[in-house]
Amino acid sequence: MRWVADNEFFTDMGDKSFTTMTGEYDYVLPNIDTSFELTEDMVLRASYGHSLGRPGWQDIQGGQTVSPLLRVNGGSGNSGNPNLKPLLSKNIDLSYEWYYADASYFSVGYYRKNISNYIDSGAGSFQDTLFSLPTPVGGAYWNAAIGAGGCGSADVGCIRDYIFANFDGQPGVDSTAGSAGEITGVAGDPLVVYNVTIPGNAGSHKLNGFELSVQHMFGDSGFGLAANYTIVDSDSLSYNNNAKGPQQVLIGLSDSANLVGFYDKGPWQVRLAYNWRDKFLNAQYDGDASDVAKNNPVYVEDYGQLDLSVGYKFSDRFSVQFEGINLTDETMRLSERNKNTLFYGTQTGPRYMLGFRYNFR
Repeated sequence: MRWVADNEFFTDMGDKSFTTMTGEYDYVLPNIDTSFELTEDMVLRASYGHSLGRPGWQDIQGGQTVSPLLRVNGGSGNSGNPNLKPLLSKNIDLSYEWYYADASYFSVGYYRKNISNYIDSGAGSFQDTLFSLPTPVGGAYWNAAIGAGGCGSADVGCIRDYIFANFDGQPGVDSTAGSAGEITGVAGDPLVVYNVTIPGNAGSHKLNGFELSVQHMFGDSGFGLAANYTIVDSDSLSYNNNAKGPQQVLIGLSDSANLVGFYDKGPWQVRLAYNWRDKFLNAQYDGDASDVAKNNPVYVEDYGQLDLSVGYKFSDRFSVQFEGINLTDETMRLSERNKNTLFYGTQTGPRYMLGFRYNFR
């Protein structure tokens, strides 16, 4: 390990090694669906079932990795867990459907999911010296600099300058190495402590919400309107920006809505759709190696997009299709705690596609 700047330490990596780790699981996933016809036009539906979501490859791949960048207080790393169990959800769905006219309907649904085995990428952690690397932090040269009285224990720049001024050329001290000199630990110095996080199955959560949907056809004109809105609520939906370290929150959940106007009659098919999704938590950690606590969340901001498709069928064999995506040139943004802290932004611009289809049979 090399101390190359005031609060920057780098490790020189050796050869990689392989490990063998195993995990397995078995689940029975029952499911039952029922429907009740209240009238010819009204239907009640109810279902109950179990489902599972498998862990991501990055969580079960096993092995251990560490960041080559370290700080005064040590290093960080990650270890996989092939023995992770899949996320298990017990689902209840209830819905009411009213088909009040030809091709027109209204429906409202309630859903509830009792989730267990939630997979938390930072559920577990341990501290270890791992590779037995000596560090100058707290070592003989370090303590000598503090003992001289000119540097405080937190003034790493002062301590570093003192070591170069008084111990240059001694084992582990070389002011000419690199652009700013290097200091390495020597025998007898403390060992680097790594904080290693391990994904695990942590806790349980409840998720529920409503789905509203309507489609209306304006007689035989071919014009129609469709809309839906999904409401999501959970006991673990909100992320506390002021808390330290990983939290047990559900990722990727938010309300969403769609509004579609369409025309479908004769050879013409036209569809104008607006799709919207509210802000949601995308990740609890932004990948910044200097953030040892892994406490920089990433949010996907609310986003809406307008799309158009137009199709014309010349015959049973030949048709033409036109599509326009993101007509209003919307920008997608990912931000951190504050909306002004931009993590990622992309503006793809509108996209237009023209296609032809011919059936030779």
